[in-house]
Amino acid sequence: MTRGYVILMFLMAAFVLSSHQQAVAKNIATYSQSRFSATTSCSNSDKGKIKKCMTQTVSIDKCCPLFKRTIGANCKCYNYAEDLDNQALITLQSYCDINNPCKTVQKVVADRSRTGTVEAVATISASPSPRVRPQAQPKCSAADKAKVKTCMTKTSSIDACCPTFRSILGKSCPCYNYAMKLDNQALITLEAYCDVNNPCNKVQVI
Repeated sequence: MTRGYVILMFLMAAFVLSSHQQAVAKNIATYSQSRFSATTSCSNSDKGKIKKCMTQTVSIDKCCPLFKRTIGANCKCYNYAEDLDNQALITLQSYCDINNPCKTVQKVVADRSRTGTVEAVATISASPSPRVRPQAQPKCSAADKAKVKTCMTKTSSIDACCPTFRSILGKSCPCYNYAMKLDNQALITLEAYCDVNNPCNKVQVI
């Protein structure tokens, strides 16, 4: 084996090692940037919007985009929502299809050969936890809709309809929404007069 050939092999080995080192540096930088993004603080503005959507809103669907942008992308916002109401957060994750950003992990893996040469460096993401698909939402039956409509538009005695409102509107969010679309002003009056609670404000966890 000639001296020139040995020098050539040495230079090629040095080039390969240098390329691997650059890949390592790049992946470590990517990992650090990703960790920084995941741990960015949750702004007071986002906290206020999250709290309002979790405790005061009637429509979860309208809040899903906000939850995905904040809770689903920022670990600090996710932790804030968890401290605010953990059971509600579990339901919102399922209903709005939100991933937990705190579980996203990026790892830099270095695999050295027996001779100590770096063979491969890669950045991998941990597999996301299985998503729990929301169960089919209950519907307001045609019979219940008919009872609600009759009591809201045709009856002359509100007192006689209060039991119906409590048993249907007070327990079924879809029926409550139906009544709201039918006559929102009448519903507000019935809520106060018959002491009917809004079931949509209660997050049901199965």
